[in-house]
Amino acid sequence: MKHKKIWISVAVISIIVVMIAISVYRQVLAKGPAVATTGIKEEEISSTLMIPGTVKLEKEQVIYPSPDKGEVKELLVKEGQKVKKGTVLAKLQNDQLELELQQNKIALESAYLKVNQADDRMEQLKDKEKTLARQVGKDEAKTQVEPEMDQAEMEKDLAELDVKQAEIQKDLLAKREAELEIKSTLDGIVLTAQKTNTAQGTTAEPIIHIGKLEGMTATGLLSEYDTLKVRKGQKVTLSSDAVPEQKWQGDIVNIGYLPDTEQAAVQGGSQAIQYPVTVKISGDIQALKPGFQVIMEIETDKKMAKVLPNDAVHEDGDKVYVFLLKDGKAKKQTVKTGVTTGNKIEIVSGVEVSDKVIVDDSGKIKDGMEVTKK
Repeated sequence: MKHKKIWISVAVISIIVVMIAISVYRQVLAKGPAVATTGIKEEEISSTLMIPGTVKLEKEQVIYPSPDKGEVKELLVKEGQKVKKGTVLAKLQNDQLELELQQNKIALESAYLKVNQADDRMEQLKDKEKTLARQVGKDEAKTQVEPEMDQAEMEKDLAELDVKQAEIQKDLLAKREAELEIKSTLDGIVLTAQKTNTAQGTTAEPIIHIGKLEGMTATGLLSEYDTLKVRKGQKVTLSSDAVPEQKWQGDIVNIGYLPDTEQAAVQGGSQAIQYPVTVKISGDIQALKPGFQVIMEIETDKKMAKVLPNDAVHEDGDKVYVFLLKDGKAKKQTVKTGVTTGNKIEIVSGVEVSDKVIVDDSGKIKDGMEVTKK
């Protein structure tokens, strides 16, 4: 009998514990989920424009083969070598130019010879006139010599014209000859140096590529509409899939006045006009290399605005709303939004400064649900 009473007491106590647990569970559940809240804040924000771009050296010299100038005779630099502006990088050989130089030299010598012959002829005629003057008189002597003198003067004039023409040709050939020496136009490092026979025709590979590694730029294309929002000096944030853990800052330094016709695409039967934009990259650029593909996030208009975290704002079709915490319940509130920047979004209307906005992106909060504040 005593053991029976003990078991009855244990059963009663267990039932009481279970009832208490159920009561506590119901009370907790009745309070609803715990949520974080925030108030609307006024901050400086900026709208952003994202376009793809390509990293380039800020200063570079790329020399391609040119059949018109000649073939590479001698490379005077090698990859990795530092060079100064004006350094001779390579010498070309042009057999046709050599032939034209020889022909010009002969033509110039021939023209000077004709001038000298005309001068000698004119001196001879003057001596002849003096001799005749003693025999037939000055007037008669001049009359007899004059036709030959006119002919000699005309021959000299023609010879002097030949000299001028040959001198002009000499100057032109000298400029072409000077181009046989390829010189550096900047202080930099030789990135590429390869001997290519230009007589075979132009190739896509450069003979010599020199760059200044201290500076990098990124270039991209803007649509007609985007050019109205972008201007020099605006800040740009750059990122690359090749270096996902790093970002770079930059400034817009140039916006093309004319469209980039080579990159224009045909859409719907009409050309999509695009304008080139150049960004100067600042900071540590060691991880970047020419040719890297980047995303350029351009800051456009800056302004003071009331903002909320993106996690506090929800969409349902074309409607945008937030949940306000009012009297322990979530209240759905339609809002009008503006610019989105980073992890914040502008709230144009629908939320007051005194409102407590629920921050929750789980999708579990419903209108009218009882909630508790964390």
